[in-house]
Amino acid sequence: MNYEQFLEQMKEDLKARFATDLPPEYSDVRIGIRDVEKLQGESYRGLSFRSGDSPVEANLNLTGAFQAYEAGRPFEDILKEVEAQLMKVVDRTPQFNVGELSNYEAMKPKLMMEVIPQKGNEDRLENIPHQKVEDMALIYRLDIGENSGGKMSSVITNQQLEAFGITAEQLHQDALENAPVTHPASLRSMQEVMAEMMGMEPEDAMPGEPTMLVATVEGGFMGASVIQYPGFMEQAAEKIGGDFFVLPSSIHEVLIIPDDGKADFHELEAMVQSINETQVAPAERLSDNVYHYDKADRVFELADKTAARKLSQEMEKKAAARAGAEKKPSILEQLGEKKKEAMDHAPKAKAPGRAVPEAAL
Repeated sequence: MNYEQFLEQMKEDLKARFATDLPPEYSDVRIGIRDVEKLQGESYRGLSFRSGDSPVEANLNLTGAFQAYEAGRPFEDILKEVEAQLMKVVDRTPQFNVGELSNYEAMKPKLMMEVIPQKGNEDRLENIPHQKVEDMALIYRLDIGENSGGKMSSVITNQQLEAFGITAEQLHQDALENAPVTHPASLRSMQEVMAEMMGMEPEDAMPGEPTMLVATVEGGFMGASVIQYPGFMEQAAEKIGGDFFVLPSSIHEVLIIPDDGKADFHELEAMVQSINETQVAPAERLSDNVYHYDKADRVFELADKTAARKLSQEMEKKAAARAGAEKKPSILEQLGEKKKEAMDHAPKAKAPGRAVPEAAL
């Protein structure tokens, strides 16, 4: 059978098992098939399910399960695994009523932010309130909670914004205030992060070892959004000691390295692109570009814009210096002017006259 038939068979078998073979608390689980629109080009067609009249619907992508079936795995084994997965999700799905989901004041404390690439998300961004940040877009989510699969969140759409009865500007301002409180920023050295992953105490950086900071949120979920937190860039500039480059590691974190003249942004971009291709899942890629923060001017921008801006400033300085040099007289000219000025002010000598003979006595 093809994928569509696989989904249909899975839906019917699960509906029968949830209705008769499982404990009564699962008997009201409703199972269907739907197209799920996801960011980063990760949309799919899969199973949808919700418990009773709950407005919260969960979705499950079964493309991997279908591939296993095509590879020869028994359908019954896959069915049991999907059943167990659905039961866990149902058990841990937070319960909301319809009134809460349309009540902005009730949902506002759950506001969080996410930065995503504009490229590849153009169609979805047409239906999502967002702000452009260079080649990225800042969007807004509701943090619904956690289940066995991790964090559960929902992207706020234009339709939901209308149901809330608020403007995109209010949503943005409320998210800027709420997100740093509910999802605090985390800014640590790479040594600290690596030591924590290995369960060790962090060691001091070796002499000559480049400084690198990892910027995210506590918990790391959608943590690259810290670059839009109020005051975060200034905080990072103080900790790093000046201007810095921002390397988009993923939608969950960014790396910060000082702009101390030792790093070339072209080389950094080549590194980011290579890592994205080999180590970052497509759904979690943020950008192939490198960004820069100017501490003095408080400007966050693409690194190539910084290079162009600084080149333009340098050319303007040189042009101004040349213009000043052209207006300033040379030393010889100054000496000539002073000599002329001195001669103009010197007392004039009398012209010699003819001698007048004295009268003889």
